[in-house]
Amino acid sequence: MLKVSNFHLNLPEFSLKNINLEIKKGEFFALIGPTGSGKSLLLEAIMGIIPSNSDKNRGKIYLHDRDITSLPPEARGLGIVYQDSALFPHLTALQNITFGLKYHKVNMDKARKQLDFLVQKLGIGHLLDRYPPTLSGGEKQRVALARVLILNPQAILLDEPLSALDPAFQEEIRELLKSLHQELKITFVMVSHNFPEVLYLAGSGAIIHQGKIVQQGKIQHIFHHPNSCFVANFVGIKNVFPARINANKAFTNGVEIKLSPESGRQNHNYLSIRPEEIILLSPDRARDNSVDNVFTGYITGISCQGFYFNVFVDVQGVKFQAIWSQKDMADQGLNQGSKVTIGFRSKAVHTFRDKG
Repeated sequence: MLKVSNFHLNLPEFSLKNINLEIKKGEFFALIGPTGSGKSLLLEAIMGIIPSNSDKNRGKIYLHDRDITSLPPEARGLGIVYQDSALFPHLTALQNITFGLKYHKVNMDKARKQLDFLVQKLGIGHLLDRYPPTLSGGEKQRVALARVLILNPQAILLDEPLSALDPAFQEEIRELLKSLHQELKITFVMVSHNFPEVLYLAGSGAIIHQGKIVQQGKIQHIFHHPNSCFVANFVGIKNVFPARINANKAFTNGVEIKLSPESGRQNHNYLSIRPEEIILLSPDRARDNSVDNVFTGYITGISCQGFYFNVFVDVQGVKFQAIWSQKDMADQGLNQGSKVTIGFRSKAVHTFRDKG
């Protein structure tokens, strides 16, 4: 549906290099990466805000097999919503929403029906005569969404739509985006660095780093099956160790770790385990047959994260990081230096080859 093919964009201080993406119709797609990785630049190139047809740039952008690479933004059939909403401060909410209609060939009867639907769906009827400076962050984003949706775009691009909002408004707009996607079946492409937001909203996605796509696929797969040390660390796996793989076993610093049949690969040289997969075992669970890997170690660090703790456990020189609840810690009376038994299932271990 939306395809970016062999796309290069060269700017004086940054470049996008050989970008290839295929986003299916009706999909909620997330583009994630560190600050300065090129996320927003790629989004604006797709939108046409940054010209991509100069001699220094090459590649193609397609929407429904239509080449839109050289088209101006208003002719691409796309809409974009920025994190600051980008509303005109001197226009009312209603004037902002309908502003784009005069620049597009839109059936006005259909536009009026669409406006009525959006006003009800987005709950903005009481805001139409107000000006943006008088609106909250969540209200501004609702108006910005209405401004885009009234034009019936074939896809909507979201540039960190929740990052400028207070936590209460973030949840409100996140639920709204989920509802809009499910009801309208429209394609969303969202730039974000908020992992809970991405995991809740997106089905598929890609990670961009230094202007290159380094992994793409289903979001859950990316977060649990990274293809490099960079991706593993970026998605918060924490436990990333060089390893020697032998059949269904991995060895890291002399510690033997059992692997599931599908995870072991002879040419892989790293393993990763998400911290939430590392279980604190009580004495009566130390022989739990459902936990393939059981080790004894010592707590070398505890970091309080509000309702849970990051706990660092040394097992024969291998430093594991786990996430445990306050109750888990209190029940066993654990402190720095405490001896603990930890465990994780073999299927929780992912291996990959990192070329460095």
